[in-house]
Amino acid sequence: MSGAAPGRRIIRAPNHLGDVVAALPAIAADGADVLVVRWLAPLVELADVPGEVLPFDRGLTGFGKVVRELRRRRYHDGVLLTPAFSAAWLFRWGGVSRLRGTATDGRSFLLSERVPTSRLRGLHRIDAYRLLAGQESADRPEVHRLRPREDVRSRWRDDLQAGGAPLVGLFPGANAPARRWPIERFGALAGALADRGWKLVVMGGEGERAATARVAEAAPGAVDAGGRTGLGDLAALLSVCDLVVTNDTGPMHLAGAVGTPTVSLWGPSNPTEVCQTGSPDARVTGPDLPCKPCYRNHCARRGAGTLLADAHEECMRLIDVPDVLSAVERMLGEARR
Repeated sequence: MSGAAPGRRIIRAPNHLGDVVAALPAIAADGADVLVVRWLAPLVELADVPGEVLPFDRGLTGFGKVVRELRRRRYHDGVLLTPAFSAAWLFRWGGVSRLRGTATDGRSFLLSERVPTSRLRGLHRIDAYRLLAGQESADRPEVHRLRPREDVRSRWRDDLQAGGAPLVGLFPGANAPARRWPIERFGALAGALADRGWKLVVMGGEGERAATARVAEAAPGAVDAGGRTGLGDLAALLSVCDLVVTNDTGPMHLAGAVGTPTVSLWGPSNPTEVCQTGSPDARVTGPDLPCKPCYRNHCARRGAGTLLADAHEECMRLIDVPDVLSAVERMLGEARR
């Protein structure tokens, strides 16, 4: 690979799947090269962005390799879409002269252009990343459409053999425990959907195999795809579904980016800031609570709840199966008209 010309920009992409999906419109519009953690690189490559994608491994060894590569390429401007000190420190060690980002995590002295965090509050994540990249917000946040490989889509269609029945994807996991709908309710939903004759596929990462197996076991004929999908496979699988029921997690955003409608389940997050925008979405939020949204990944509440006897993760446990089932039926009815 040839080195970048002096004055070339590089963007440090976020570290989580949903955030990278939200950052793609800013990355594509900017045209800069993109530094991204290796496991997320296939997603940026799938987006076919103008700049070169530079995957890297985290840790000391990966840090050293990135520093050498950045110095070789002689980047002048850097945009930090992640708020961590380490991202700014990495770019400075790599010889990037001018850095733009938020003055967070004690890194203000490393920045040339500081974006006040107050300017990001209340913005949808897509617009927040556009602002960080120095771009104007659109009239409404628009996702960057992803087009999975057709051969992978065809393979999933053949494997699932849905026939003429609706194909519903279920994603019961989430990195943040506070954003997970109870697994037994996902199982009850799966059973109810199977009773209606709909084909189900349950998805999750390698560490979620136990959860996907429990949900699939509750629905005769359901396919357990837990731990079987890299990012390219997951994007293709989501794209062949008629609908996906999902917690507030990265695959929710990926489903929107490939154009698949979602029924999304919300507890501690604020959906106006992080909802997927690429396809129709029915949000199921349960009753209002004085603690919502708390934005926490781990629920800190203990003792008696507002409506339940136990306050722990009350917001997610107040989402009832009939409400989710009703949203699924409504969304599938609208999608298949």
